[in-house]
Amino acid sequence: MRMPPRNRVLTYIVAAFVAAAISFAPTPYSLILPGSAIDVRDVLTVDGHKPPVQHYYMTDVTLQERVSPLLLLQGFLPGARIVHTEEVVPKGVTIPQFDDIMKHAMNESQSIAAVVAERAANLGVKIPDSSVSIARFDPTSRAQSELQPGDVLRTVNGKPVSSTVTVQNALFKLKPGDPVNVTYLRKGRLQSARVITIENKGQARLGVYLLATFDAPHLAVPVKFKPFNVSGSSGGLMFAMDIYRTLKPSPSPVMKIAGTGTISYDGIVGPIEGAPQKLIAARRAGATMFFVPRENYNEIAGSHEIKIVPVHTFDEALKALAG
Repeated sequence: MRMPPRNRVLTYIVAAFVAAAISFAPTPYSLILPGSAIDVRDVLTVDGHKPPVQHYYMTDVTLQERVSPLLLLQGFLPGARIVHTEEVVPKGVTIPQFDDIMKHAMNESQSIAAVVAERAANLGVKIPDSSVSIARFDPTSRAQSELQPGDVLRTVNGKPVSSTVTVQNALFKLKPGDPVNVTYLRKGRLQSARVITIENKGQARLGVYLLATFDAPHLAVPVKFKPFNVSGSSGGLMFAMDIYRTLKPSPSPVMKIAGTGTISYDGIVGPIEGAPQKLIAARRAGATMFFVPRENYNEIAGSHEIKIVPVHTFDEALKALAG
């Protein structure tokens, strides 16, 4: 029995609406795409000094959260990566809360970068007082039985905690499930605990969200940062390199130097996310060198379009520049 023409038209219209709704409905997946390369001289100034002749670029990724099935097709583009949203925005954390965490991380990285650069330039800058406390827990965290929100971390596996980056660096070589010895202050009393790590993005993590509180550094030469639409801590290395070369000019020719990496007060360059996507951004900007944390080097080691320089410390980065 054939369907009347009017009913067939109605069926087609309903099917079209259903298909459109499915195509644009959010999924539990997110996209990580190549982002931009930002000339650091456009976002910071060092009082009384001209920018260096070299151009230093920090690189980022473009994150599209909970994309629709239609937008997921972008996952086939070069450098694109499809991930479960909880790998990027942890479970129990809203996107606005996640954005606030990342903005705070950017502010921390800028402060640390200025201190590291001026100390490397022998300007006698002291490391400011800082503390790192627990803000909240991941729902899967195994640390909740030992730690509480508000606890101030003092050491992780024997390494002093001066920034959120130092916590990340202390855990990098561990495997998920490995125990970690933690000392912390609770109501002014120093205590210790043994915490079992969990897995996040294949790495060992405490399963806690950290809040860094730090005094404004007393810089020998004021450094000012302009607001811009990038967050996170992975720009620390390139901020420090630009500030250092502003204070200590080099006769090197004009170059475009890009990179990525967190940085801590002791000058350790820490691992980041999205190295392949950031390398694409660097190439698009015309950079001839790309600095990357040593721990991320294997992710991009096969690329030959640009000179890749893996580093573990700020001193190593400066030596590579000098060479």
